[in-house]
Amino acid sequence: PVIPWGCTDPTMHTTYDLARKWGVGTHIHVAETREEVEMNLKSRGNRHIEWLAGLGILGPDVQLVHSVWLDDHELELVQKHGAVIVHCPVSNMYLASGAARIPEMIRMGIPVALATDGPGSNNNQDMMEVLKTTALLAKLSSLNAMAVLPEQVLQMACRGGSKAFGQPDKIGSLEAGKKADVVMVDLDTPFAMPVHNAVSALVYNLSYGSVDTVLVDGKILMKDKEILVVDEKEVLKEARKACKLLFERAGVK
Repeated sequence: PVIPWGCTDPTMHTTYDLARKWGVGTHIHVAETREEVEMNLKSRGNRHIEWLAGLGILGPDVQLVHSVWLDDHELELVQKHGAVIVHCPVSNMYLASGAARIPEMIRMGIPVALATDGPGSNNNQDMMEVLKTTALLAKLSSLNAMAVLPEQVLQMACRGGSKAFGQPDKIGSLEAGKKADVVMVDLDTPFAMPVHNAVSALVYNLSYGSVDTVLVDGKILMKDKEILVVDEKEVLKEARKACKLLFERAGVK
């Protein structure tokens, strides 16, 4: 159920019940813009989080994407029910949606994960860029240069992500017994030298081009900056072809 204004109450109950039956989470974009919140107030008489709480759809298995325009009461509801915020800072700036209250969420112990929101409102899927932007937007919106520290950003990206996926006991940190999901990043670059703090360099200095090796559940997907599981050039070729055919079917020259 992507957006509140696209779902009726029965639709929300149906999708949420199915998600629980299947053992997966519910993913919904809430309070992304001020206008959407005002729409909900006009049509339902409450704000997005109040609406979900009233329906009984708010818990650790619910991903609240964006959550830019949450008031104090809504933050308390999210905290009480243990739902996960999915923060998309680049998208929020790209669309001028606003800045989520991330420092306050962290102080309240609300789980926060990070995301790009996709190419439609971001233009790329660079999660390394999201790391830096998360810290910078929090600093700017709070006028506090220490609002969110690099260590907190990394925790949101890793442990926060594992909570959003409902698998904090399986992924999100390098521990014995967890899945071998590992991203190795090359710090030996002019963009990071000299490295005084590895976490700070990871968040502020680097981009996707510094990712050297990627393992998922112990399987090596990328090594020496080369993707091993697909022919990247062939995929790009297919993407160009698919775009051309889409334009042709749509009658767009």
